[in-house]
Amino acid sequence: MGRKTQHILVLIQDQNYIRKAIVHAFKLASIFKTEIAFTQISKNTSDKKLPISLIDELNTENIAYKEISLGNLALEPNNTIKQLEAIFIVTEFAKGKLSTFKRNEVFKYLYKAKIPSILLGEKSEVKCNYQNITVPVDFKRETKEKMIWASYFGRFNQAVIHLFVANHKAESAQRKIKATLIFTKRMYEQFKFDYKIVKSERSSNWLRQDAYSFSEQFHSDLMVLLSQKNDGLLNKYFGPNEIKTFLRKKRNPILFINPLKDYYLPCN
Repeated sequence: MGRKTQHILVLIQDQNYIRKAIVHAFKLASIFKTEIAFTQISKNTSDKKLPISLIDELNTENIAYKEISLGNLALEPNNTIKQLEAIFIVTEFAKGKLSTFKRNEVFKYLYKAKIPSILLGEKSEVKCNYQNITVPVDFKRETKEKMIWASYFGRFNQAVIHLFVANHKAESAQRKIKATLIFTKRMYEQFKFDYKIVKSERSSNWLRQDAYSFSEQFHSDLMVLLSQKNDGLLNKYFGPNEIKTFLRKKRNPILFINPLKDYYLPCN
């Protein structure tokens, strides 16, 4: 019995803000040779029909897609992810939905998901080649997961991966970062795609802020970030303020990864 077709799962928050999500989903499906599943998660959109004419207009490669409905919230989105063998979630935030104290139900799904999510903000570009990736590298053990997911864009799309490395005086932090870079070098050189190491002047605590500026300066297509292990209920209902601020102000999307999940991976 052959392997099931993998999918990109698009979570529609607002039908007035969906064009970017559609274009990005089709681009990812083209890169990773998948199909697409669209689902509407907001109570305001659940009774509306999928904008088929817009989807068909943007589907320039005639990639297969379908509309689905999520089931019991207690089991979702991972029940659907498993059934579809989905490898990425894509979701676009409506203008005004990224304010600090605005509750956003999509984060309930994103924090539970066993696959990373592509987050598109107010200023995200409609078109994206996913060939210039920024990965902040700190001393945390989970950083290796960012390296692995970034590698898929190098392997499947010949992306250039920019490793933006924290600067530490403490030897323990230096050793951890060095071990991560050795692991990354071995993996990346095995798959023969281009990567660059860029050293920050900041420590791990301030690295992400520096990486945001770097990614914009070098016209990055994607910023790869981990959720924090201590993210509490407020972040899971309202969304992390740092990420919401980035999505309001910056052009490049975020690849949002939950660390230490049992992930469903793209086909080799």
